[in-house]
Amino acid sequence: MAIRAVPVYVSMGVISRQNLILTVAVLAVLATMAFFMANVVMPSEAQFVSGINVILFSIPVFWASVMWLGRRDAIILFIIFGVLALLIETSAIVTGFPYGHFGYSALLGYRLFGYTPWTVALAWTPLVLAIYAVVRRTVGSAVLRIILIAIFLVVFDLVIDPGAVKIGFWRYEGGGPFYGVPVSNFVGWLFSGTIAGIVMEIFAAVRKPLLPAPVQLIISAFFLLAYWTALAFFSGFTAPTLIGVGILISLAVFYAKYHYAFDDMIVMVDENNNAIGTERKLPAHNAETKLHQAFSVFLFNEKGELLLQQRALTKKTWPGVWSNSCCGHVMLHETVENAAKRRLKYELGVTGVELTVVLPDFRYRAEKAGVAENEICPVLVCSFSGQPHPNPAEVNEVRWVIWDEFVKEVRDPANSYSPWAMEEVELLAKDPQLAEIFGKYGVESLQ
Repeated sequence: MAIRAVPVYVSMGVISRQNLILTVAVLAVLATMAFFMANVVMPSEAQFVSGINVILFSIPVFWASVMWLGRRDAIILFIIFGVLALLIETSAIVTGFPYGHFGYSALLGYRLFGYTPWTVALAWTPLVLAIYAVVRRTVGSAVLRIILIAIFLVVFDLVIDPGAVKIGFWRYEGGGPFYGVPVSNFVGWLFSGTIAGIVMEIFAAVRKPLLPAPVQLIISAFFLLAYWTALAFFSGFTAPTLIGVGILISLAVFYAKYHYAFDDMIVMVDENNNAIGTERKLPAHNAETKLHQAFSVFLFNEKGELLLQQRALTKKTWPGVWSNSCCGHVMLHETVENAAKRRLKYELGVTGVELTVVLPDFRYRAEKAGVAENEICPVLVCSFSGQPHPNPAEVNEVRWVIWDEFVKEVRDPANSYSPWAMEEVELLAKDPQLAEIFGKYGVESLQ
C-alpha cells in the first residue's frame, strides 16, 4: 500500500509564514502592554508581572544559547552574565560607579540584600548576546567586537532607560538631560559593555563553539526593544522612538541575511566520532563529503510490517530511491534518539514512539552521481500503530512490507534500494542478538 504525501511542514527555525504571523502577534501584544504601561500608574503588585515578563523575554535567547553551546555551557554563560550584572548594578547603587547614583523601585521584583532586583540577572544577558551575534558574524577583530558591543549597548539603553525611568523602574539622583537619564549612565554603559564584550570573547575562545553565532540570539532583544520602543512612542519620546525603530529594522535585516536553521547544520566528526566542526547540509554533501553524524530508523507496525519510504525526487542525495523508514542527521548537542524522534515527526508525522538503538556503531560510505554520503549512522528500531503522514519535501511515497520479503528483495541484485539501507538490512538480518528486540515489534523471523 502506497501513501501519498499531502501536509505542509516547516523545518526547525526556518523563516516561515507561521513564524511571521507569530512575530506580528507578539509585537501586537507588546505594543498593547506598552500603551497601558505608558498611560497607567503601575501598582506595587506589578513586581510579580514584571518578574514573569523578564523570564518570558529571556526564554528565546536561552533556547538559542542551548542550541548553540549545549545546555551546560549555556547555563554557565547565563550564570556568569547574571552575576556580573548584579555586581555592577549593586556597585552603582552603593558607590555611584559606573552609572551614577540611582535606585530601583520594588516594581522589578525582590531586591537582593535590599539593593538590586533579582530580575537584573536575566535582563542584561539578552542584550549582550544579541549584539555579540551581530558583531561575531560581521567583524573579524576581537578588539573591535568588544568596542562595538559597548557602543551598541549604549545605543540600546538610549531606547530602554527613558521608558524605565518614566514608569518608575528606577530613578537617578537629580535626573538627567536625556528624558530624565544622566550622561553618567551612558558612560557607565560603555564601561560595563566593555566588560561584557571581554567576558564574551574569553568565553568563546575557551569553549570554542562549533556552530556560527546564531541570529536566533537576537530574538529576545528584538522583542525587548520592540516593547521599549512602543513605550517611548506612547510616552511621546521622539528620540528613543526613532532610535528604537532603526534598531528593530537593522535587526530584522540582519536576521533575514544571516539566518540558518539549527537542523540544517550537520556535525563533522573524527574517526572516534568526536565532533570537530559543522557545515550546512547541502554544500557539505559533494564528491568529497567529510565524515559526519547521522542515524537510520526502521519503523514497524503492529503487524510486524516495515515502513519503507521513497525519497523525494528533489533530494540532492539518492532522489527517488526507496529506502528504510527514515534517516537524517544529528544536530550538535543532540542525542541520536532525539534526532530520530525529531526527524520521524518532520518526515512522516510520527510521534510518541519508543526507539531502541540496535546498531550503535554502523558506518558507511557510498557515492552516486558525483555526490557521496560518509556517515557514522547508528540504526534504531521502533513500533508505531498509526498511519504516517509523509512530508512531500522529503518523501515521495511510503509502503508497508513484510520483513522477510524485504530482506529477500534487498538481496536481489535486480532491485535497487539505498546503499545504507541494504547494508543495514544485512546486519540486522544476520545478528541473532536482535531477535528479542525485533520480537516486541511483531517480527518473528530475521533470516
